[in-house]
Amino acid sequence: MSSVKTYHIRGEFRKRKRKIPFGKYIRALSVEEALEEVYSLIGSKHKVKRNVIYIDPKDIKEITNPEEIKDVVVKTFASEDDLSIPKRK
Repeated sequence: MSSVKTYHIRGEFRKRKRKIPFGKYIRALSVEEALEEVYSLIGSKHKVKRNVIYIDPKDIKEITNPEEIKDVVVKTFASEDDLSIPKRK
């Protein structure tokens, strides 16, 4: 049985001839699932196609220490067994 891991994925996408960088903390079973989630989130939020989202494989990092995670919700899910969701600021 696989365990859920936390990944930090950085990349950029093009919109109106500008490069817009992004970084996302994602909880997934594998790198492929994490990438699929990032493509889905960025495409949905910014209305861009997958072919304009660029992610270098060197910019995919598995996070083993929950203290490195900056997203409060992802950090809570990664570090605690109690799954109460904190409010974002």
